[in-house]
Amino acid sequence: MLAPLTPIAARALLSPSARVLLTAALGEHSAASVAALPWGHVHWPTLVSLATHERAGTHLTSLLQQAPPGVVPTDVLQAMAGIARVARFRSSELAAAAGVAVDALAAAGITALWLKGAALAMQRPEGFLVRGMGDLDLLIDELAQPAARAALRMAGWADSGPGERYEAHHHDAPMSWRGGLRLELHTGLFPPGHPFTPCSVNDWLTRAMAIRWEGRDVLVLQPAWHLTHASVHWAWSHEGEVGTWQYVHDTCVLSESVRATGAGWASVQRASAQLGAGAPVGWALWFAQMMGSLDSATLFTDERSGTAGLLGGLLEREWIVRAWYSPSASPSVKWSRFWWRRSMNGLGSRQRAWPWRLGRMVAPALTSSDSGTGIIGQRPSVVMVRRWRRHLARVLGG
Repeated sequence: MLAPLTPIAARALLSPSARVLLTAALGEHSAASVAALPWGHVHWPTLVSLATHERAGTHLTSLLQQAPPGVVPTDVLQAMAGIARVARFRSSELAAAAGVAVDALAAAGITALWLKGAALAMQRPEGFLVRGMGDLDLLIDELAQPAARAALRMAGWADSGPGERYEAHHHDAPMSWRGGLRLELHTGLFPPGHPFTPCSVNDWLTRAMAIRWEGRDVLVLQPAWHLTHASVHWAWSHEGEVGTWQYVHDTCVLSESVRATGAGWASVQRASAQLGAGAPVGWALWFAQMMGSLDSATLFTDERSGTAGLLGGLLEREWIVRAWYSPSASPSVKWSRFWWRRSMNGLGSRQRAWPWRLGRMVAPALTSSDSGTGIIGQRPSVVMVRRWRRHLARVLGG
């Protein structure tokens, strides 16, 4: 029987590139911890690609500059320095675009709740340099959508055009700013048909707090609710795969905010219970603890389904290798989702309300169907056999 994972054992399941990228998410590093990273086994193109995909360029560049002399190739340092410069410029553009949006909506008398990375940035001294983000997200009442879009257009934001249909989404078509920046006006925090406790915009506004940002009054979620939403968004909406670096980074920052409120982890547990999201929040926070971004020993271990018995250790390992785009991840989407559904303790099963059935956009590589013979799409069977061997060796031998 596979033993329950410890943080050390969990991180040992990661590829060398993922271990370096993980360390970049965890804030300050001692010289000893940086020197102990598996620099000699890093595949540098993979690391640069992962950092770019996760928008972790500034954080990884800072870590690479602390590496022992000579372990990071010069061309990698130069490439990452360029990526970091672009990221810093983009952060200043995001801040300016967010300021325009705040002013436009306030002038129109529209109440907006800022979400995700933008909300985090508005509370941190480093501002939008806190981490990279793909767009700006905010929640407004559905009836205010037309007026909000009109106010934003007057301020310089533009409609993105027709393109994708958004009936199955919980936000309207994004609006765009110069340089390709995007803003999404949400009418809910989860897609229509989700299995969680129904919540109106007013419900979410009661969970908000007012802060001052750049001389402006803005609304963001209270720390416990911010962490709960981030956990559900990663573990359920993204199935514990997409946005892993951002989630680990944010839990590291948000845990400080939760402690600072004095409410403690009980406030996160209450928020999770109120939302009916114990399973995804429990698994997400367990994952964060395994990765080292949470140091609390009293998280939601009782909320995690499927950890008992012979298969519990295997389920934990499936959660670890499915993240970070691991080369040891399951080559079968069906196999991976079987374990994910098992961990959700029946959440959404009755309504068949799983994220991939609710309009979630997935990469083309993830939409290939399994033929039942272990072959995805047109890949040669020998490649699939090797991938299965690598996957099973990692989860059964770790």
